[in-house]
Amino acid sequence: MALSRLSSAVKNWVTPLFEMPTEAWDFEAEAPAKSLDDHLAKFGSRLKQKWDARRCFVDSPFIDGTAKTANGKHHLVHIFDLARAAGAQPVPVVGIGRAPAYVSAVKSIVQQDNRGLCLRLVPDDFDVSLHTDIGALLTKIGADVGQCDLVLDCAADIAKSAKTQALVWKGLLDQVPGLADWRSITVAGTAFPQNLPASSYRPTGTARRDDWLGYKALLSLLPSGARVPTFGDYAVAHPQTEMIDPRMLDPNAKVKYTINDEWFIAMGSQVKKNGRGQYAGICGTIVSAVPPVFMGASYSYGDKYIEDCANGTGSTGGASTWPTVGSNHHVTKVVRDVATLFGASTLP
Repeated sequence: MALSRLSSAVKNWVTPLFEMPTEAWDFEAEAPAKSLDDHLAKFGSRLKQKWDARRCFVDSPFIDGTAKTANGKHHLVHIFDLARAAGAQPVPVVGIGRAPAYVSAVKSIVQQDNRGLCLRLVPDDFDVSLHTDIGALLTKIGADVGQCDLVLDCAADIAKSAKTQALVWKGLLDQVPGLADWRSITVAGTAFPQNLPASSYRPTGTARRDDWLGYKALLSLLPSGARVPTFGDYAVAHPQTEMIDPRMLDPNAKVKYTINDEWFIAMGSQVKKNGRGQYAGICGTIVSAVPPVFMGASYSYGDKYIEDCANGTGSTGGASTWPTVGSNHHVTKVVRDVATLFGASTLP
């Protein structure tokens, strides 16, 4: 939802990487709430509705790499069939160490769609066998590096020092074979906190965007003429999540707002216990913060939602609203920061 509500200009700067989640869990029955087929059924139509036929990557690291649907197809083949039928155009993601059945699924998708693939590497992949592992994997799929987008994903393993993180990414890039030949190269990760304790963020607090600071520091380390990677992050979320019974959960109301080099977080109290009405005050805190942080209702869909909520003219939303609002603003902010960093003549 956050991506679908981006402006067209911002969308043109973004290539999202979507991860297929595991099936929802029924805590009473202690079993999946849906079959795998039902879980995947709306993927194609939703992808087309939210992202149209724009370029995107699709990964399935959380569903068993050998899992098949009822008709005997590998689940990744199945979701790409659904996407193809709906008119979406995703690119499959593979990684070193994936199940042979998963690699075979990627091969069949690449052969059918002729849109190449994305190779997602993590720091643990970088050992003495890296070149051999990459070569063997691409040979199995029948692709070369020119057909492949490369993502170096540090996930939440981001250093607290911009210089250190820059050196980490530079060290990884230096080990990539044929750096100039890949279709695209992205360094990715997130410094967003895994936990947001009320003692640190109520009513407001900030967290440093060490991922973004590290990227800017990386650019200063690259020699003239070097391949310049693009930047990727996890928006306003931490990649490590737990399966928690929603009946036992009563999170604090919060809005995560990205600013220059930091996240500004405004927090209230428990939602179930104290109601969603408190979001109006939380949004008001962002809009009226001193020194100013709010970028104006015209900045993004998320900003307009925040201002309307603060003014009492909009909704206080539901459970999925505020991650959508925060992520929509975040992606807009990052795209414009990147455009500014590289001297774009017109900001998206």
